[in-house]
Amino acid sequence: MVLSMFGTLQGLYVVVFSLAGLVCLGALLGVRTLSHADIRRGLAGLFLLNGVWALLMAIRLLLPTLSSKRVVYLFGLIAGIGTVFAWLYFASAYSGRQYHRSRSLRLVAVAVFSSIVLIKVTNPIHGAYMQMRIVTEPFHHARVTHFAPHWLVTGFSYTVSGLGFWFLFDSFADADTRPTALYLLVSVTALPLVPYIAAYYHEGPVLLLNYEPIGIAIFALGVFWYARGEFTRLSNPDQSSIAESISEGVLILDDQGTVVNYNDSAASVLENGPVQGQSLDDVDAELASLDSGETTILSRSVSDQSAKFECHREDIEAETASEAITLTDVSQIVHLEDVARLFRELNKVLIQNGDPDEFTTLVPEKLSTIDAYRMVWLCAPTDDETGYVAGQPDGYVHRQRSDIDSPDPVGRAADTGDIHVADVDPNSDEGWEAAAADRGITACLAVPLHFPTGREYVLGVYTTALDGVSEAEIELFRDISEAVPNTVAAITAHQEAKEYQKAVEHAGYAIFITDIDGVIRHVNPAFEEITGYTADEAIGKTPRILKSGEMDEEYYERLWETVLGGEVFSDEIINKTKSGDRYLAHQTAAPVTDETGEPIAFVAIQVELTEDIVRKQRLSVLNRLLRHNLRNKLNVISLQMARLEDLYKSSSDASERDTQARQVVQEVQRVTEEIMTRSEKAHEIEQIFDRLDATGECMPLASATKSVRRTLSDTEATTTLDVAENLDCYEITPEILTIVDELITNAVKHNTSSDPTVHVAVTLSDDSEVRFSVSDNGPGLSAQEQHILTEGEETQLNHSSGLGLWMVTWIVTYCGGMVAAEVDEEGTTIDVLLPVWPTEGGRERSRVGSPTDGGRE
Repeated sequence: MVLSMFGTLQGLYVVVFSLAGLVCLGALLGVRTLSHADIRRGLAGLFLLNGVWALLMAIRLLLPTLSSKRVVYLFGLIAGIGTVFAWLYFASAYSGRQYHRSRSLRLVAVAVFSSIVLIKVTNPIHGAYMQMRIVTEPFHHARVTHFAPHWLVTGFSYTVSGLGFWFLFDSFADADTRPTALYLLVSVTALPLVPYIAAYYHEGPVLLLNYEPIGIAIFALGVFWYARGEFTRLSNPDQSSIAESISEGVLILDDQGTVVNYNDSAASVLENGPVQGQSLDDVDAELASLDSGETTILSRSVSDQSAKFECHREDIEAETASEAITLTDVSQIVHLEDVARLFRELNKVLIQNGDPDEFTTLVPEKLSTIDAYRMVWLCAPTDDETGYVAGQPDGYVHRQRSDIDSPDPVGRAADTGDIHVADVDPNSDEGWEAAAADRGITACLAVPLHFPTGREYVLGVYTTALDGVSEAEIELFRDISEAVPNTVAAITAHQEAKEYQKAVEHAGYAIFITDIDGVIRHVNPAFEEITGYTADEAIGKTPRILKSGEMDEEYYERLWETVLGGEVFSDEIINKTKSGDRYLAHQTAAPVTDETGEPIAFVAIQVELTEDIVRKQRLSVLNRLLRHNLRNKLNVISLQMARLEDLYKSSSDASERDTQARQVVQEVQRVTEEIMTRSEKAHEIEQIFDRLDATGECMPLASATKSVRRTLSDTEATTTLDVAENLDCYEITPEILTIVDELITNAVKHNTSSDPTVHVAVTLSDDSEVRFSVSDNGPGLSAQEQHILTEGEETQLNHSSGLGLWMVTWIVTYCGGMVAAEVDEEGTTIDVLLPVWPTEGGRERSRVGSPTDGGRE
């Protein structure tokens, strides 16, 4: 029966549906060769369900009973509705969309599918879905009558299937060629509607059956045996999802450098039609020259406006794509960077030239080089002149200067002192907006500039950018309006500081600056010359390096209390140079305060007084000797001469008269010799200081001690000399011999003991100073003489009659040393401390001084 049927119409139906089913099932072998898993799954599901559906259709036509036909028909309906969801899955994956991967959409699909299946399988109960009956024309088969639920499901199925068609056709439209074969193959899947509709209105040889499996079978045959290459090439499973998920422009490339997909943003940049399937070399040579991982900035014209794009090429992991090129619009960023760069250049010019006026002329000129700025106007509101204009004003500025009734943002900014921004209405025909619109200007930004010199300007920037002035641009110019005056102020302050520094460097007195902790941060050349310390040696140290030990702690406490209190300290100080010389100076220390009045640094200035004080003392003492002591001696001579005259007038005894006359002459001779001795001593002192001023020579300390030994051996007294070891490697001023000789002479001369003794000790102190101690067993120094040594001055109540101790004090002070005396019952000891220097290289001695002592304890 079955064999005889194949020559009939019924056999034709069975053969066609059977072949359709077998073709779909056979196509599963081709599906396995597709590279993308999602496409494989979607297409495999479609072919499998369609193949089952087609075979069930053939079986239904062969079954004899109504009940068996009904069961097979229900299973076919279930497979058929399943093909709809498989079709959607395939279309979404093939076109590069991600709907098939959405968990929520999958759950919705399962729910809809389950509901439809439930309605169909429960039809024997409710009978609302369809009704089946046996008919004999044109051959024995089951005719199905469908009710409303079926048509709702059918409408849903075709609507959803149409969505799949749109996915595919949209994917084809992105290609540079029209895939005619694929258009036809996809369209064939919808052709089965034609016989179905024809049979619905007039059933004859064409039965009212579901012919969709035949269309899917033809699609499978065409895809795998006719248009396989084109089908594979035009699939966008991952490329499209990547492209559409990126907000910037993006091009997706395969391993051959062919564009397999791109998004709308990239299309607007390329502006050369569809590029899918083209080599990147043909699409854009500059992009093609990029290496993987490389980034560059390219200029492109978008909507007749110049734009900057950051282009980055990188590898991606996808089954059918290997690289992606992103095109990020950085026009605004580049624009702002250009503005910032120009102002950095302007600041550099300002710093190099230090001329704010030249800076103002360059501002419009530099800014007008930016593409988006039609013109730049730097207006001086207080001047009648136009100001500085650059770019293409085309008479705009002159018009605005004459039109006071319609001020533009520059005029309003000049009036208010605030930033003004205004967009230009291109349809305006009045005021400044009309003039700006005629020149293609879209917006104006006006920024006031207040210079510390008192000059005020308004910077007007007129842009042609489609978006006008951005918020970021406004903030940038706001920062610039604050930074530029600050830069000018800094340059002005720098120039003043340079002038001050020049004055400090050329000052003839020592200046140094310390921080709040007393650490030296700057010294001037006079400091180096006076103290012997170079800048490198002094900076980073405290002024303790100058401490001589002559000043008590109360002095430094008073100094710090004064300067920390914000006051100026002024007093004399004895410091010591690097070579060990002591010196006397008048120092002034002052705090540098911040805006709150708190000290942040200290400035110390010292004016050297050693020579002045020694010279003043010499003049004072010599004046006193010439004016006071010498006058007294002359009075003595005058009285003696008057006595001699009276003697000759009143005395009658010649022998007595001669004896008294001889006494008078002897007294006059003694006084005259004293005057001559003091005069010679004064002359000797002047010669010594002339010699000290002319040379800084030294002598070996060992030679000095030998000379002292010879002096002691010639002295009419019991003498001893103690010399410490390790003194052979030092040198000392030759004037030490004058000092020691004077002290030994005075020790013997004023000693009233029957057995005068003199002891000299030579030792090295811890501060690289040599100490000469001269001791005697005499009656001791008088209070006046001790005052000379301790105070270095004389008054009406305290003065001596000789120059010996004065000479010692002056020489020691001038040579940077000190002298002290100790008087007790056993006699007097006078200590002289003088600096010494290593014999290697012999060093020139420094005699003058340095600023305050100081690091804080």
